[in-house]
Amino acid sequence: MKITKEVKVGLISLAALALLYWGFNFLKGKELFTNKRVYYAVYDHVDGLNRSRPVTINGFQVGQVEDIYFHPDGSGELVVKMNMTSDFKISRNTLARIYSTDILGDKSIELVLGNDIEPAKSGDTLRSDIQLSLTEEVNRQVAPLKQKTEKLLSSIDTVLILVSGFLNEQTRQNFVETFNSVRRSFQILENTVRSVDETVTETQPDLRSIIHNIASITKNLEENNDRFTEIFANINTLSDSLSKVQFRETFDNLSKALVTTEDVLHKINEGEGSMGKLLNDPELYDNLENASEQLNRLILDIKYNPSRYVNFSVFGNRRTYTEKEIREQEQKLKKEREKKEEEDLKEEGQ
Repeated sequence: MKITKEVKVGLISLAALALLYWGFNFLKGKELFTNKRVYYAVYDHVDGLNRSRPVTINGFQVGQVEDIYFHPDGSGELVVKMNMTSDFKISRNTLARIYSTDILGDKSIELVLGNDIEPAKSGDTLRSDIQLSLTEEVNRQVAPLKQKTEKLLSSIDTVLILVSGFLNEQTRQNFVETFNSVRRSFQILENTVRSVDETVTETQPDLRSIIHNIASITKNLEENNDRFTEIFANINTLSDSLSKVQFRETFDNLSKALVTTEDVLHKINEGEGSMGKLLNDPELYDNLENASEQLNRLILDIKYNPSRYVNFSVFGNRRTYTEKEIREQEQKLKKEREKKEEEDLKEEGQ
C-alpha cells in the first residue's frame, strides 16, 4: 500500500504537535506518563507564589505547583494545587509552608513532615502556613523600635524647646559658675584622696604591726580557749553560790557591825581609850614620829658604820660614813632600784 505525501505530512504534523505538547509540559515540570499524586493547601494569600514553582522537602524538589485558584465557597481564599513527582510518602499532618527562596522574593512551597503514621492520600488538603519574608521580618522587628524612636524624638524635641526657653544669658552664667564649683570640689576631693593615700602609705608599717598584734591576740584567745571556758565555768559556779547566799541576814549583820564601828569611832573621836588618845593628842603623835625618824637614822648608821657598835670585823676595818654621805648613798640606791624596775617593765612589755 502506497502512502501518499499528504498522509506523511499529516502524520509528521501530529507527531510534531504531540512532541511539542510533551515538551511544553516537560518544561513546566509535568510528566505525562507517570501516576500523579495531587495535594491541596488553602491560604489567605499566596504572597506572589506562581504556577510551576517547586515543592520541596528539606530543600529537595519533590513536586511543583500545578494550579492556583480561588476557593469555590466564595470566601476569597486561594487553593494551591500541588503535583507530586516523587514517590516519597508524606503524613496526613504535613505542613505546606510558603517561603521565600531568595532575597528577591521568589516564593516556593516547603513541606514540613508531620508525625502522623497514616500517610496522606492523593487529593487530601494539607495544613498551610506562610513564612514571613526577609523584608516583612525586618519590618516586624523594626516596627517597635521605630515607634520608640518616634516617641524619643518627640520627647527630645520637647526638652529642647524647654531648654531653649530657660537657658537665657543669666541661666547660662549660673550653669558656668555651677560647673566651676563642681570642678573645684573635685579638685579638693582629689587632693584629699591624695593626702589620705600618702597617710596610708606612711602608716602602712604601723598598720601591719597593728594587724599583726590583732592576729597575735586572736591566736592567744584561741590557744587559751580552754582557760576561758574554765573561767566562765567558775563565774557560773560563783553566780550559783552567790544566788544561795542569804543576803538579808548578811546585810543585817553588816548593819550591826556598822553601828558598832560607829560607836567605836565616836569614842575614838572623843579621846576615849588608847586609840583615841593617840589620834587626839598631837604631842604623842609628834613623839612617835620623832622616835620613828631616830630609829630609821639608827638603822642606817648601823648599816653604814657597824664599827661603832661592833668592836671586831672578820673583813678588816671599814670606813666611817657621815650622815650626809648615808643620805646620798640611799638616794643613789633608790635611783638604781627605780631604773631596774623600769627595765624589768620594758622587758615584760616586749
